[in-house]
Amino acid sequence: MFKNHFILSLVVAIISSCISGFYTFNYYKYMFDFSMVLPIWKIIAAYFSVSLIAAGLRFLFDLMFPKFSELFFNILLGFLTIISIMHPILMNGDFEMAEMYPGFAIPIYFIFTIIWLALAPTFIKKPLK
Repeated sequence: MFKNHFILSLVVAIISSCISGFYTFNYYKYMFDFSMVLPIWKIIAAYFSVSLIAAGLRFLFDLMFPKFSELFFNILLGFLTIISIMHPILMNGDFEMAEMYPGFAIPIYFIFTIIWLALAPTFIKKPLK
């Protein structure tokens, strides 16, 4: 049963990493290079870590709340994503163009959530009763 959750987490991490890598590369190229503050490898490592944690949480929610696991997990994921964007907003950077950093980092926080919510119904299917 956890196999589908694990495969979903890997697929979401890979897709999110590709999209974020493309976004980050182009932002660094055309706007401003924040690679000293947030290199691409850290973004990819964060996606894989968060993805595995999300798979474990979703699996636990499926066990604890069989009827409403998807609803509860999606609410939690959305809430944690909204809360997490406070990190780049409140970050007091002593680097060049620090005021531009939230505009760069905030979209990266939403990529994972959007991809997870788009793919979860495909990988985690509830049996019909």
